[in-house]
Amino acid sequence: MPAPHDDAVELTDPRAIRAIAHPARLVVIEALYDQGRVLTATQAAELAGTTPSAMSYHLRALERYGIVRRGRSTGDARERPWTRAASDFRIRPSAATSPRAATLAASAVMSTAMDVARDRMLAALERNADTDAPKRPIDGAIGYMYTMVLVTIEEATALMESINELMEPFRVEHRTDAPDDAGRLAFAISTVPDPEPPGDRAHDEKRS
Repeated sequence: MPAPHDDAVELTDPRAIRAIAHPARLVVIEALYDQGRVLTATQAAELAGTTPSAMSYHLRALERYGIVRRGRSTGDARERPWTRAASDFRIRPSAATSPRAATLAASAVMSTAMDVARDRMLAALERNADTDAPKRPIDGAIGYMYTMVLVTIEEATALMESINELMEPFRVEHRTDAPDDAGRLAFAISTVPDPEPPGDRAHDEKRS
């Protein structure tokens, strides 16, 4: 079970972390946590592009790890909706977890999340290229940016916090003043240490 922390589901067990490394499960977690939605298995299956029976299996697995829970029944008692189990969702392996187990679990989730983001980007590109495909105004905002910065760990942390603050007013679950033509735009921001270029260390040693 996840550790409770400030109304957040915090996954600490590598088995629980690996359990979310599936495209359908990540799509549901995103919809429930980032968008604050309440979904039936059928609605979640439509979002993830799978069958309701398969989605029911995924939802029960997420429920087992305390990530989602069954909501109150609405008009149709045959299919109760699902909701998030807390306000926030975090992945934070415990100190007792072996570094290798934690790395493998986190790698599985990151790899799956990147696959989901890539597939969505390719789908948007295909919609833009297909003159007959239905489009939304937000489809024109598709983009990819790669840049290199030279920072200390403190500066890197401050930079990410600044980016997060800039996006905060626009988050789906927080914004109440969005115009009718607004659409959901996913930001996937990663920070990856660059391999040390050959010769840089020797150059630095000479300079010092």
